[in-house]
Amino acid sequence: MTNERQEEIRLLLQQHGHLTVAELAKSFGVSDMTIRRDLKHLAGLGLVRREHGKASYLQSAGPDTLFLSRLGEFEREKTAIGAMAASLIAEGEPVIFDAGTTTLAVAQFVSAGCVAITNSLPIAGVLGERAGVTVLVTGGELRGTTFALVGPLTRSTVSGFNAEKLFLAASGMDLERGLSTTSMLESEVKQEMLSSAKKVILVAHSQKMGRVYYHTFAHWDRVDILVTDSGLTEPARRSLTDRGVEVLIANPARRILPK
Repeated sequence: MTNERQEEIRLLLQQHGHLTVAELAKSFGVSDMTIRRDLKHLAGLGLVRREHGKASYLQSAGPDTLFLSRLGEFEREKTAIGAMAASLIAEGEPVIFDAGTTTLAVAQFVSAGCVAITNSLPIAGVLGERAGVTVLVTGGELRGTTFALVGPLTRSTVSGFNAEKLFLAASGMDLERGLSTTSMLESEVKQEMLSSAKKVILVAHSQKMGRVYYHTFAHWDRVDILVTDSGLTEPARRSLTDRGVEVLIANPARRILPK
């Protein structure tokens, strides 16, 4: 419940700009102290700004915060996708988390104890606070725009990991061209991850369907499950099902602040 509440707090702050601790406490039916702890956690991730008695949504202002600004794109859908995908993790499983904003949403809802390996610094930070989760971070070169680790050292670390599940991200997905991305370095890491996991779970909002970027790193025969939102068209869903991909639809919920 804590992870879900923190996600909803962030959504509310994005919607309203700023809210007081008292307003948030009333909205969620919890104490001011609980809200302050939530805000401290979100501020530590660089997602909100804490002020005296209130908090505000942290607007990104430069290329070094591009990754954080992308969290706001289709945020409600990503939150729902993350919650559903995280429920697929069984206690004690070794799991890989690919770098990305939607895979970060998955990490924010992890409740099962597991062993997680990731090349994402934001995901490592989130999972590091989860009781019962052992976090392994790959080495490698840091990409400032995504806070992802890439390169030969990253690939070497991933190749030695035997995972039950991979939570995979993609910049684009297309029925014919498969999964694509804009970074050759990240594409190489994704391919190594695909070879190190028994089950591949693609997490992506529906607006990515039909998008093709310059490098395809996998086709649909490598994907076991797609977790997406209700914007996916029925013809696309049927086509994926025919290809052997299980499609799970996550429906965003909305919390309204009391007036």
